[in-house]
Amino acid sequence: MKKILISDYDGTFYQSDIDIKKNIDKVTEFRQLGNLFVIATGRSYVDLKMKIDKYKIPYDYLILNHGSLVLSKNLDIIEVFTLNKDEVDSILDYVSNNKDVDDTILISTFIKDVKDTSNIVKIMLKLYNYDKACEVKSFVDKNYRNTKSYLVSEDNHYLVEIISSKASKSLMIEKIVTKEQIENKNIFTVGDGINDIDMIKKYNGYRMKTSCKELLPITNKAVNSVSELLDNINN
Repeated sequence: MKKILISDYDGTFYQSDIDIKKNIDKVTEFRQLGNLFVIATGRSYVDLKMKIDKYKIPYDYLILNHGSLVLSKNLDIIEVFTLNKDEVDSILDYVSNNKDVDDTILISTFIKDVKDTSNIVKIMLKLYNYDKACEVKSFVDKNYRNTKSYLVSEDNHYLVEIISSKASKSLMIEKIVTKEQIENKNIFTVGDGINDIDMIKKYNGYRMKTSCKELLPITNKAVNSVSELLDNINN
């Protein structure tokens, strides 16, 4: 029976250049057996596409922007959840009066840094102070009922990433496995972050041994790498 693996990207599928090469080799073998591989990430299409091109990553579907968008390997849109335009405009008004927000980026389905607020999939707010980033996240979560947000730590700054409240990785997985007619027992997920909780809970979930503490009570199945997990799935 056909199997499917859904993997987070940062900190999971990619940990180092050496690690990702091993993962790609194993994914190639996995797909040659008639199975499917999906990347599920908080990244936008533009950001992930750079990595796909750089490392020549094979895939069957992409779940992007924390579960706001799912694309086929031919870039057909399977599902997309955009933000309410009035709420986007309101958030931008709030941000314009907040001196702690260093940059604001609006992301549509295939384009990063757009100006039109009509079809926004994700808003990225960049801050350099952790406490201020938490304050902004809290404000958004309390004042906009059709959105939810994630706090992402980068090298020297923080991102408050705002998406539709309807979005989730697990929901997009459901769209894919229904389309592909894959049984629940043959669905495997792996991740290392808070935005992976829902898919790890709902499906056959694994966490990375380096995962965030919030995943520890979700599953006791932990692996060092995606290639290790694929060895387990194939045996």
